[in-house]
Amino acid sequence: MTKKNEQRSARRKSLLTGASVIAAAAATLGGAPAFAQDVQEEEAIVVTGSRLVRQDFEAISPITTVGSDQLELTATMTTDSLLNELPQVVPGNTRTSNNAGGEDFATVDLRGLNFTGNTTRTLVLVNGERVPASSTTGVVDLNTIPASLISRIEVVTGGASAVYGSDAVAGVINFVLKDDYEGGEVNVTYGAEMETGNVAEFEINGLVGGNFANGRGNLTTYASYYNRSGVFQSEYDYSRVSAAVCYDGAVEPSYFVCDSVSEAIANGWLASPNLPGGSGTPPWGTVSNNPGNAFGAVGGGLSVSLPGQFAAANTDCNPATAGVAVNSGNLSFNDAGQLTPLFGGGYCRIPERSAGSSRYSFAPDNYLILPGERVALTTNGHYDITDDITLSVLMNYSNVRTTNQLAPTPATGLTITLTPNMRNLIQANAPDLWTALQTRPNPYAPFTMSRRTNELGARVGYSENNAFYFMAGLDGSLGENWDWRLMASYGQSHFLQRLTGSANRSALLQGLAGCQSAEPGPDGVLNTADDTGGAIPGLRAGCVPLDIFGSNTLTAPMVNFLSTTTFSQTIVEENRIGGYLRGDLFELPAGPVAAVFGFEYRDQQLEFHVDNEQKQGNIFGFNALQDQEGSIDVYELYAEIAVPLISEAPFAHYLGLEAGFRRSNYSTVGNVDTYKIGGEWAPVEWLRFRAMFNEATRAPNVFELFQAGDQGFPSYVDPCNGAAPVAACAGAPGAANLPAGLYPFNQNNTQVQAFAFGNPNLTPETAETTTLGFVFQPDWFPVGDLRATVDWFDIDIADVVANRGANFWLLDCYANGNVLGGCARITRDGTGQVTAVNISRANFASLSTSGVDVQLEWSVPIGPGQLTINELYSTLDSFDFSGLELAGSTSAGINSAFPDNKSVLSVSYNVGDWTLFGRWTYTPGMDSSFLGPVGGFGFDVGTTPEASYFDLSARWNVTDNFTLTANIDNVADEYPPLTADGTFAQANTDVQVYRVLGRTLAISGRYRF
Repeated sequence: MTKKNEQRSARRKSLLTGASVIAAAAATLGGAPAFAQDVQEEEAIVVTGSRLVRQDFEAISPITTVGSDQLELTATMTTDSLLNELPQVVPGNTRTSNNAGGEDFATVDLRGLNFTGNTTRTLVLVNGERVPASSTTGVVDLNTIPASLISRIEVVTGGASAVYGSDAVAGVINFVLKDDYEGGEVNVTYGAEMETGNVAEFEINGLVGGNFANGRGNLTTYASYYNRSGVFQSEYDYSRVSAAVCYDGAVEPSYFVCDSVSEAIANGWLASPNLPGGSGTPPWGTVSNNPGNAFGAVGGGLSVSLPGQFAAANTDCNPATAGVAVNSGNLSFNDAGQLTPLFGGGYCRIPERSAGSSRYSFAPDNYLILPGERVALTTNGHYDITDDITLSVLMNYSNVRTTNQLAPTPATGLTITLTPNMRNLIQANAPDLWTALQTRPNPYAPFTMSRRTNELGARVGYSENNAFYFMAGLDGSLGENWDWRLMASYGQSHFLQRLTGSANRSALLQGLAGCQSAEPGPDGVLNTADDTGGAIPGLRAGCVPLDIFGSNTLTAPMVNFLSTTTFSQTIVEENRIGGYLRGDLFELPAGPVAAVFGFEYRDQQLEFHVDNEQKQGNIFGFNALQDQEGSIDVYELYAEIAVPLISEAPFAHYLGLEAGFRRSNYSTVGNVDTYKIGGEWAPVEWLRFRAMFNEATRAPNVFELFQAGDQGFPSYVDPCNGAAPVAACAGAPGAANLPAGLYPFNQNNTQVQAFAFGNPNLTPETAETTTLGFVFQPDWFPVGDLRATVDWFDIDIADVVANRGANFWLLDCYANGNVLGGCARITRDGTGQVTAVNISRANFASLSTSGVDVQLEWSVPIGPGQLTINELYSTLDSFDFSGLELAGSTSAGINSAFPDNKSVLSVSYNVGDWTLFGRWTYTPGMDSSFLGPVGGFGFDVGTTPEASYFDLSARWNVTDNFTLTANIDNVADEYPPLTADGTFAQANTDVQVYRVLGRTLAISGRYRF
């Protein structure tokens, strides 16, 4: 490499990888703060979060770095698992996200600002450049970035849109990959839970590189294979039952998680009527009682017609309670296939089948940790075309596969039509049910059931993400103080998903009619004894009458008729070109005025396609989805400037300003301007104050703009309920009209069918982010080296894109009289019931957060080695979503844990060929934002327990070429506590806060050659 290129390489060196001893030590710790480096005076550096070239001074925006040593010492094989330990990060989708409800891959969420879902306010970079999204929401799959290829991770908190463009509202996470490598190495890592051997993880990777053309170029190639075994919730006591919430009004807190009847009885708890466990749709089925055609109305009641199961039924699952006679009501089946009352009250709300409950525990079929597999190939290199021009290339391909599994399909509201075929089937296979049907005033009328189709197997989703990224750049020098860069990139993400175990809706309905329609017999009246069977229009091939009356009643032909496999694919393509000119404008007494002038163009084409069964909503257990397609392109110009005002003066070792501006022109929302302005003042060399204000933006993504009517079933309240006609309802136009003749009127259901659409008129979200802090690094500290930063942050986002749900549009029509708005979105049937509401998004919400980040590092020689202590600590003063304060609370869901504070303490000791490492992570208890006082229920569920974990690692350089590393996570072997909100989320606990595995061990070996 030539002298000029050496200088140019030095100019590009990140602030976070400078030459100081303390920075090198920090790489072995939990995220290290960014400090000034002991560089030569002429050496310039570039800080993530800015493209400015600097001369030996601090980053104004707070930065945290995770080095490759920590990735190695913590046996990190997936990047999300390490990032989620950082105090600034609220866990998004992880390896535990079995029923994510959004993206089916790993995500990252700085400050929890992805709270609204289906979007990202954290920008992910690789080597300082954008990478293509993995879905129409703009989110990047972190699994496509292999942990073992990462040289370091740089986390910039606070808005950075003026530097990087849209989405950098909460900040930026920059994955810097290994490059410029000479030699070769092979790494092998294996880990698993120590006691059980569960969740075995294995990775093998290799890195080889070398110089060519007499040192003018270097080519580095990396390949890896990773595999993780999954584990089901059935493997652990805390998660094997879909628990209920019990209560005891005599104590505080008064609500408890209970997963067995004997436990509840022994503690004197009562099963809460509002918070039952498991599902009311079991694989043995439930039969709904119609009050207008009730069971037991004829013949003296069911206790007379079926005395064996109804004369002395244990309806509360309490063995100490005497049985009672049951003459009517909802019904179910026991394990012998006999008809029984529906046992769903009292302790039967706990889904314990052996205690007699009719409820179903779906937990055993669900993954606790998802299985995963990844293959990755990366090549990067550079070549000095001339002494002043360098060509660089990066090519990356990854294939990531994950599997999630849910309990078998719950099919609810099934109408069984008593055609001749179905009458024969029920009389032969479920005689008790036939007897009960005859106790109704109209014994041949249809009836309604719900049943889970366990014979079809669990609902298994197979996801595969093929991601390819190519980037080429030219870097050059213009004299001693100016350099330039031109780059172009292309990326594609192809995400495929296959879902098995679903039940075809039309097949189920046809089979439950016995593959024939009911036709009136000689008496000319339908639903009487002489009905005949007719042909069903559009009858599916292979139709067979279905037996769902009890457990395991669907035969192989029935299963073949019902089973449906569905498919979806997401294709994201992105093209980018950009460049900048960077250098010193002129010299001031305090130093040069540095500036950057740049441009960028990018276009995204995004497509989401599903099969016809999903489009038509023709599957049970999943809502209908529609194709989405759209494109966005943006032209951008930007500039940054740094002005040194005073240098080397009394009480002003350094005083300077920094500013930036970006003009973006989107094809969807037009012109958007962002800017930043900040400053720093160092009264003395070892103390520096810094401040930064950013106006950041997020342009709407394709999903928000172009969603095409995906189906959902939200809760709602009909404003037209009442005994007397409501004028606004009777006067509403079109399909929203509720005629006065239908009163008195009450809604039948608590949920309504809703179709969600995008909004092409959305505007960008705007955020004002402010950081104020100081850096303390005394060269006079008496013992060792001390470095510390304290930064206050405040982020306020306006015009947040959020859903306007069914209730909003109902009120918009009937309370506000908005004919073209709410009324046009509502459809009622002939009985007046709301059958559908078209919902959409708008820029109407607000989101804000504030707090303090503290980073402390102390390194001191002790004995023959070096001891380094690093502390990352964050406090959360506020997290407010449209007036709802969530700081200090959790709902146990994804992107929903907001502790008042969080701490990561790391200690390392380097001596000779050994490195010893320990880490303590701590999260305090939180209030419930779902069941508790923060949420809508207001139950006294108490505060969740704290999460405190210790990890230990040791690394031994056995020879110059071979290194062994051992890591033990969760040394105390702590399993997660049960939380009330967790019964509505996953595994009866908060998997975003607590580790779901006990003590785990990982061993890795690295051989260099």
